[in-house]
Amino acid sequence: MRVVEKDPRAKRLKLQLETPEDLYFISLLIDEGDVVTAWTTRQIRIDTATGSRRGDRVRVKLSIKVKKVEFQRFSDSVRVLGVVIEAPEWLSALGTHHTIGLRVGDEIEIVKESFLRYHEKILDMAIKLTKIIGIISIDFDEVAAAALRPQGLEILSVVNLPRPGKEGSIKDHLKSRLSDVIPQLVSSLKSKGCQSLLIAAPKLVLEVVNEMGLPASRLVDVSEGGLSGLYELLRSGSLTELVADEQLLTAKQALRELLERLQKTPGRVALGPDEVLKALEVRAVEALLMLDEALLGEKRGMIREILDKAPEALHRIIVVPPTVEGADLLRKSGGVAALLYYSVNHKLGSI
Repeated sequence: MRVVEKDPRAKRLKLQLETPEDLYFISLLIDEGDVVTAWTTRQIRIDTATGSRRGDRVRVKLSIKVKKVEFQRFSDSVRVLGVVIEAPEWLSALGTHHTIGLRVGDEIEIVKESFLRYHEKILDMAIKLTKIIGIISIDFDEVAAAALRPQGLEILSVVNLPRPGKEGSIKDHLKSRLSDVIPQLVSSLKSKGCQSLLIAAPKLVLEVVNEMGLPASRLVDVSEGGLSGLYELLRSGSLTELVADEQLLTAKQALRELLERLQKTPGRVALGPDEVLKALEVRAVEALLMLDEALLGEKRGMIREILDKAPEALHRIIVVPPTVEGADLLRKSGGVAALLYYSVNHKLGSI
């Protein structure tokens, strides 16, 4: 999720929904009584001498006072139901009921009745779940850098490399030039919030990258590097697969750690809402794991309580999709578990 604007005094947020997970979080951020503004479609009613009839549906920006929020997993949308309080005059919609359907890619403005610490936690969690991957595509005469966001690829810079001279090997020439260019590009990508780095290049250039020990989490062989290499990755669909892998990686690692601790040091694990709340009270929680299903429906109250009691120092809040191996353990534990800094006696709530 991307925060476009945030005004705590006015309790106003403008957000861009970037991933399917953002739909969970936006359903938790919006409460009854909030005012939501977004683009939607509305059917026009046409008045005639003999009465009124339905006209075409038009795209229009409306503001509604929220009555209810419904998350629909299989339709990949959030339905926000309420009463229209602001609309174009020609639409004659004020005071009527309307449902805004939110999907990935939509921008939404929320003016809240109250902006609580719980809401800050949800917003922070949603922002941190957005994985931004840095990509450096290298060819013999060109290097291109880009940030891969959930909504697409942002090309940041293209650097031309001088052609190699007659003396010396191509590899030595590349090493010399890349040793100056790559650190600057890596620094630029980090400043953009990129959490991991992919390097794409033809096979010979990848050999140079390996010899230089550049800080890449992945290396990808492409027929051409530079700007052409970025477009090749887009056409091949490799970037879509990469985003999906990155989004699941943190959840997989956390579940693997949870299972290992259960076998070796079970006291450093809290299972279920009661144990997690007790561990939070003694500030023992290292990472909080929540099955995404726990963010929906009747479990909202429990999630609110846990997040509200989570200390400000708790930065690792991991939402686990139900398809990840090991997710059944969370489901059997009420959808919530925690990795702990130290062993806790859950019955007594003390060390």
